[in-house]
Formats: sequence, C-alpha cells, structure tokens
Amino acid sequence: MADAPKIIDNRIPSLDGLRTVSIALVLIGHAFHVYGFGTSGNFGNLGVRVFFVISGFLITGLLVREIERTSTVNLLKFYFRRTLRIFPPYYFYLIVVGSAAALGLAAVPLSSLIYSSAYVTDYVEPTGWLVGHTWSLAVEEQFYLILPGFLMLLGIRRAKVLLIAIVLFAPFVRVLDFWASGPDQVWVLKGFHANADALAIGCLLSLFRVSLHKLAFYRRFLGSWIVFLLLPLILAANLQGDHPIVFLGASLTVMNVAVALCIDWAVTNHMTRTGRLLNSAVMVKLGVMSYSIYLWQQPFLDPQAPSLLNSFPVNLIGIAVMSSISYYLVEKYSLAWRQKLETLWFGPRIESVQEAEPSTAAA
Repeated sequence: MADAPKIIDNRIPSLDGLRTVSIALVLIGHAFHVYGFGTSGNFGNLGVRVFFVISGFLITGLLVREIERTSTVNLLKFYFRRTLRIFPPYYFYLIVVGSAAALGLAAVPLSSLIYSSAYVTDYVEPTGWLVGHTWSLAVEEQFYLILPGFLMLLGIRRAKVLLIAIVLFAPFVRVLDFWASGPDQVWVLKGFHANADALAIGCLLSLFRVSLHKLAFYRRFLGSWIVFLLLPLILAANLQGDHPIVFLGASLTVMNVAVALCIDWAVTNHMTRTGRLLNSAVMVKLGVMSYSIYLWQQPFLDPQAPSLLNSFPVNLIGIAVMSSISYYLVEKYSLAWRQKLETLWFGPRIESVQEAEPSTAAA
C-alpha cells in the first residue's frame, strides 16, 4: 500500500519548495558556464536527481492509490492529464525557438527540433544549446509512458521487486555502458536507462514510506540532526564527475538515495523552520512555475552565445518575463481547460493529491 503524505490545500508539503531548490541548482550550474567560473560543480545534475526522485514519488503514489481504489488505472485519463499538463508549455517553447531559427535568430537545426518534439533527446543528442535541456523531459515522458502499464501488469508486490533490482543493477549498467560506448555518447549519462534508478528510488519511497515510518530507528533518524549530514554527502558525491567510474557507479546511487531521504524528511517535518521556508509563499510560487522557468532559462543562460540577453541582470529579467508568459498564458489556460474537459469526459476527480510536474532540471 502507498502511504499518502499529509495534504495541505491539495499540495504535498515541501515538494514545491524542493522544486524551487531544483530549478535554482540548474540556474546556478548554467550561470557558472555563462560567467566563466569554471566547473559548475555538477549542480545541474544534482537538480536532475532531486526532480526525478520527486517525480517517481508523486506519480507512483497517484497510480497506486488509484489501483487500490479501482483495481486498475484509467490509462486514457492518465495520459489525457499528462498531455495537457506537459505539451502546451513545451511545444510553445519549441515553436518560439523554431520560429527564431527560421528567421536566422537562433542556431537550431530542424533535425534537433524534430528530435526534441519526439522526446528522444536522451538518446539522440540535439545540436544547439536552446534545445539541449530537453533530454530530461524526454526521460520524464518515457517514464510516464512506462509506469502505469508496469504497475498494472506486474502488480504492486512484483513491481517492488523489480524496482529494487533496477536500483541495484543500474550502477553496473552505467559503468558497462561507459566502457562500451565511451564518455561522449549522450545516453551514457542522459539516457532513460541511466536515470531509471533515480525514478525508481522515488517510486520505492512512495511504496515503502508507510513501512519505513513504522520503524522506530527511521523515525528517530528523521527527527535527528544526523539527517543534515546527507547534504554534504550529496554534494561530495556530486563532485565526483572527474572520476567517471566512481560517479556513474557509486555517486549517482548515493545521491539518489540521499535525495529520497531528504525529500521524506522535508515532507514529514514541514513545520520545522526549514520546512516553513520550503513552504513559504515565494518558494511555493516559484516551485509551481518551475516548469516554465526551466524551459525558458535556456535562451538566457547560453554559454555558446555571449550577448546582451545573457548578461546580468538582463538574463534574469528575460527569464522572469518569458517564464511568466509561459505560465500565465499557456500553462494556466491549458490546466483550466484540462479541468473542464476532464470533468466533462471522465466525471469529477476523486484523487486530488498534488501531481508531478514535468522535469525542471537538466545538466
């Protein structure tokens, strides 16, 4: 059984704040490149870890609760909701980028726009910085395509076993892939198979959370200062990029597990000072807007094309303006229409728990 976290105003506490942390890591990582600070510290990759684990946690909880309630998953409804949540802001961005490319204002070949539109850029690397961040969205979309059928066909018990196997074997797969393919192939770090364990860890957190919280030592751990040692552990693991075997084999797994524990701590302890910060109005708002922010930070943090648009504070203003246009004129309208059409076609929603956002972090 999936443990439903405490719900406040139809949102799971702290998750929007954690999304804000995730997109902030992406902005910092890209800013390092733009302003010539040298290594980005792999902050973008860390943002990916945070978001992928959140996504696995949320989507699994939604699907398992539906299975427990109805013994199945309404696939048509699930994909309808995903489509109207993800596609409008994404294709709005690609249309703008494609139009700029057609006018000679952006260096993005048609092939890269096609790959991005088809959500395959985690295996076919696109040319051009402006669509270089779409790989994580491809991973997310493939996850959404696979997970509902995966849970329905296997059942919850067997799904748990396979998810554990994915977490255990993924490090070996990444290392073998690195040896066989070399470091320059996009799928070695960005492919779905290379990130499946981050998603699986989130799934497992959802599936085992109720059992974990019954364990006295785990409750003591979440209530102690020791949990804060996870933060330097995550940072240390994330800085092993110069040692690819260690990074692909051990560091990513350590990060995924530690991030999952931090997420559970933040959801459980949302009334602490840190929790109140994560759930403050500003953090929640930025987290809700993080998908649009993620899409539109790319043109304004382009290390390959130094220009006025990439200079401070013009770039921050540009990100704020374009992400606001995307959120208020595209996202909110598409979600409003989704709610109307969903009620019309499928009836009123029973499940009101916060759903996963599309990926807001990419290296």
